[in-house]
Amino acid sequence: MKLVFFYGNLLRGGAQRVMCELANQFSAWGDQMTLLTMDAGKCEYELSPSVKVQGLGLAGDSANKLESLSRMLNTLLALRRWERQERPDAVICFSTHLSFQLSLALTGCRDRCSIIASERANPQFRRKGALDRVERRYMEKLDGIIFQTQRVSMLFSESLRERGRVIHNGLFSRDIPEKVTDYGLRDRKRICAMGRLGSQKANDTMIKAFAIFARSHPEHVLNIYGRGREGVQEKLQKLAEEQGVGSRVVFHGSLPDVLEHVKDAGMFLMTSRFEGMPNALMEAMACGIPCVCTDCDFGPAELIEDGVSGLLVPVDDVEAIAAAMARIADEPGLGEKLSEAALKIRQTHSREEICRQYHDYIEKTVNRRR
Repeated sequence: MKLVFFYGNLLRGGAQRVMCELANQFSAWGDQMTLLTMDAGKCEYELSPSVKVQGLGLAGDSANKLESLSRMLNTLLALRRWERQERPDAVICFSTHLSFQLSLALTGCRDRCSIIASERANPQFRRKGALDRVERRYMEKLDGIIFQTQRVSMLFSESLRERGRVIHNGLFSRDIPEKVTDYGLRDRKRICAMGRLGSQKANDTMIKAFAIFARSHPEHVLNIYGRGREGVQEKLQKLAEEQGVGSRVVFHGSLPDVLEHVKDAGMFLMTSRFEGMPNALMEAMACGIPCVCTDCDFGPAELIEDGVSGLLVPVDDVEAIAAAMARIADEPGLGEKLSEAALKIRQTHSREEICRQYHDYIEKTVNRRR
């Protein structure tokens, strides 16, 4: 098949990594692979020489509505010219907004190219308005759609669900260690968190919960990996100091080899207010780290069986989060049980398994059109 993955850019990020890993594997299986981006096409991930990258050079912000309209028109014309030249069997858009733009651009010539969307975000947090309603109508014309979770799929129409498929994220990180540290050898006083600092990850809730936990666990340290917008880390550091744990909450910033620093931890903490399918949680589970995670929409509950492979707690409930942390810290048997069960994700979400699910679904969708 001649396949194209379409996204805004190929900078470091969850969707970008999935695209690149899938493209590498599909290329190894004999498909002609192209990665199409809205920007100039710079890629920050390693790609097979047989994978082609094309940048439309159209990325950027608009100063006003007129400029936004002009940019949209240029995008549609560029996409139409590109499709006429390349003639792919299918384009998989890793953004529902981009699938709308591509569908609009190819109006009248959809008979030769399948368009499949991959819903990567939480649709409940998408801006509502006239454009969203138009996009929803155009989505009904898609040949297929890939949902990250079952719960996300239920937010879409029955006809889209019938044409779609739920496929979780895979363990695509090359940094996941082959050998897992035995539970008895872990640094059980070390608690880790990974992810972009900000409201979504609820780092404020995380610090407040840790402060409650720390009163009865004076030797534990919370290590936070990730960065946010300017000033966010400083505000969180100030909050930690106000909570009396300033010296026990350590911000490490964004590290390229973060799993090397996290893999031996005794506990992983994720306090998100919403998620898609959190790669950080999956990677922590693949390292065998006992996890405490909020039961937020939408991904965690499809990864963790509460009390078996991790502990799920209510969103923004600092007392419940602190209590779950205390359970793992105080009950070695529970921690070991969670660690062993979490490791099953290495089979259920392996790179090979998820690549095969994507390929089978795309091939089926393309053949349905032929």
